[in-house]
Amino acid sequence: MLAVTSIIALSDRLRPHTFIYTDLHAYPLWWIPVSLLLTLVVHDTYFYWMHRILHHKKLFKATHLVHHQSTNPSPWTSYSFHFLEAIAEGAVIIVLVFSMPLHPLTIGLFAFSSFVINVYGHLGYEIMPKGFRKTFLFEIINTSTFHNLHHQKFRGNYGLYLRIWDRLMKTEHPDYVKHYDLLQEKRFGQ
Repeated sequence: MLAVTSIIALSDRLRPHTFIYTDLHAYPLWWIPVSLLLTLVVHDTYFYWMHRILHHKKLFKATHLVHHQSTNPSPWTSYSFHFLEAIAEGAVIIVLVFSMPLHPLTIGLFAFSSFVINVYGHLGYEIMPKGFRKTFLFEIINTSTFHNLHHQKFRGNYGLYLRIWDRLMKTEHPDYVKHYDLLQEKRFGQ
């Protein structure tokens, strides 16, 4: 993703055709965090559908199987995938820079946030605090347990950041919440 971003952002021929702006004051400063949140929502939507497509039996063996060879993922798994999958994943930046105004700061924060969240999703260990289960955020965002279950079962839990698409499309693993609760009970007791 960073390579695609760099090519677009640094290319004098491509950048003028995008919504990348370099004057920090061309938009209100509040647009930086708002556009960052929007990039993450767009990326989550893009990733959900791309991920589902990669699970099609004809594409899975040719591309996504490389990533799924880790049934108990680790942070290294977060960027262990086939070259064609890397291209498909990196293409989200093309969608972003051609659809909304983005400052290079936002693009950098997006790349960093994506990296951190992707590593967290592939920890193979849950780090959320004890009280997280009782917050409204638990109903919205993915956890390491959420994605780990995807690696164990190879089906469902396709989302990257959010549970929204999996819930809407009824692809969330039916035992996710129970599985999460059991893991947290082992960590913290009752």
